[in-house]
Amino acid sequence: MDLTAVPPSHVNQFVVGWMRAAFEQSRIIANLATYGHGYAAAPNRRAFWELALRLLWLGNMPQDQRDPAVDTMLAHSRATESTTDTHMRDMDLDYLVGLGSLDEFEHHPTSDPKLREQAKNLTAAVQGTELNTGVVYRLWREDSTWAHATGYLAGMYAPENGTLMGEGTPPSIDHDLEAHRLTTAVIVVTAGFILNGEGVPSDLATAPSVAYFSVK
Repeated sequence: MDLTAVPPSHVNQFVVGWMRAAFEQSRIIANLATYGHGYAAAPNRRAFWELALRLLWLGNMPQDQRDPAVDTMLAHSRATESTTDTHMRDMDLDYLVGLGSLDEFEHHPTSDPKLREQAKNLTAAVQGTELNTGVVYRLWREDSTWAHATGYLAGMYAPENGTLMGEGTPPSIDHDLEAHRLTTAVIVVTAGFILNGEGVPSDLATAPSVAYFSVK
C-alpha cells in the first residue's frame, strides 16, 4: 500500500512502521498455521501481539503526549544499542548497528516518570492503557513462554517418556487464528485513528482499514 504521502514525523513513522511489521508477522503466522506448524510461530505471534499493544498504548494517550512518548522510545533504543555495542567491543566482535545514525535523530524524551517507564516496559504500558488490553497481553505472555530458550520449551520438544526421550511440540496459541484476525482489525483501525489525529487526511489515514476490510 502506498503511504508515501504520510508526513514522516516520528509518531507517523512509528505507527506506519509498527503496522507494516505486524502485517509481515501476520503473513508468517498464517503460513506456518496453514502448513500445520503453528506451534513454531510463537516468536512471530509474540512480536505481533506486542506491536498491537504498543499501537493501543500510543492511541490511548492524549495526542500531545505521543511525540515525547515515541522520542522516549528512541532514546531508550539508543541506550540499549550503546550497551550492546559495549558488550560487543568487550568480546572483540564487530557490531553492525552504527550508533552515529541513532545520534542523528533529533528527539525530545519526556520527563514524566510514568511515561518513561511505559516507553521502556511493555507491562507498564499495558497497565497504563485505559483500554482493556488484557486478552492480548495474556496471549503475549503465553507466547513469550515458547519464544525463548526456557526449560518449558525444552520439555515440550523433548518430554520424558518413561525411560525414553519423548518427542513433542509446544501448544499452538490461538490455533484457529481467531484472536489473530480480530487483533489485525484492531491494528489497522488504531493506526488510522492515530494518523488522523496527527493531521493525516482521513482518506489516507483510513486507507489500510478500508483495504483490510475489503478483503473477502
